[in-house]
Amino acid sequence: MEPLNVLIGPNGGGKSNLIEAIELLRATPTNVADCIRDGGGVREWLWKGGERKPATIEAVVDEGTPAGRPLRYRLEFFEAASRLEVLDEAVEEVEPQPGKPDVYFYYRFRRGSPVVNVATQNGGRQSRHLERESLLPDQSVLSQRKDPDQYPEVTWLGRRFGNFSTFREWSIGRYAPLRTPQPADLPADSLLADSRNLALVLNHIEHHDGREFDGLLHRFLPQFERMTTRIEGGQVQFYLHERGLTSPVPATRLSDGTIRFVAILAALLSPSPPPLLCIEEPELGLHPDALAVIGSLLVEASHRMQLIVTTHSDALVSALTADAEAVMTCEKRGSGTVLRRLDAGALGEWLEQYQLGDLWRMGELGANP
Repeated sequence: MEPLNVLIGPNGGGKSNLIEAIELLRATPTNVADCIRDGGGVREWLWKGGERKPATIEAVVDEGTPAGRPLRYRLEFFEAASRLEVLDEAVEEVEPQPGKPDVYFYYRFRRGSPVVNVATQNGGRQSRHLERESLLPDQSVLSQRKDPDQYPEVTWLGRRFGNFSTFREWSIGRYAPLRTPQPADLPADSLLADSRNLALVLNHIEHHDGREFDGLLHRFLPQFERMTTRIEGGQVQFYLHERGLTSPVPATRLSDGTIRFVAILAALLSPSPPPLLCIEEPELGLHPDALAVIGSLLVEASHRMQLIVTTHSDALVSALTADAEAVMTCEKRGSGTVLRRLDAGALGEWLEQYQLGDLWRMGELGANP
């Protein structure tokens, strides 16, 4: 995956499955069994196209690792008595070191004979065999071995996955938590998945990046003048000031589209961005003209964090015409879903005459029903 990945494709093409896989990784350092259960139970995570086989998820993290070399994580699981059972798991390097026949591993479950390589005080490594009974059968090792001194790679990877952020279901009704006054002790550096700390993030943005935020919101809402926050009685609330009004508009009175746009801005402008941010269908509830702002902000934000975005909006795709290779088609093929990144070179002549969203509607990109 690249820094910016915008997935297009028909309903049922598999876009949401990728986001759910990201959420599964995010759950590994806390409670992966709960994540599986919330997704319908372990049976719903297994392939239904033939003989039931174990499910496997594998991810490679290639930046910021403790040793400076890419790390690969692999988790294989199946159903046992209607419950999740981990069959195999590994935290290892991707490439063998010079002169070594196998990649170096920091942890391997080895089908029930787990081994972890422990960091020693003199800077070396020592293999330690673990009793299978010492590990919960329905949990990842990332939730059970957290010690940056003994298990630096395992601990780091768990923290990395745990910092992934996804925005899939936006509750923006009149009494939704993101509208109402919020406790001042919630995190202020990054938007939570349910946006219940939106006012705190906006308070931080107001005092650090307020001019950029105001400029972007003005493009969406021309009558908008500025955003302010107020801390009172241990709670934080935010307000929008509009031209011609003598009093600011509180979050509880903003339209659904406006509150959604504000939340998206807060997620993309967060002072401490997550390593990976996923947003499903950011276009919902927004005027098509607003998607040009979202598109340019996605490109800018991808320099600070990795982004995976799903969309059905040709207007948002058109906003990425100059960054065509950020767009990926997502379609079912045979026994799975195939992701294909657009080739800007191959589309060169088309892009001289049409916007990228136009080509999608015309069927030139694929990813149509």
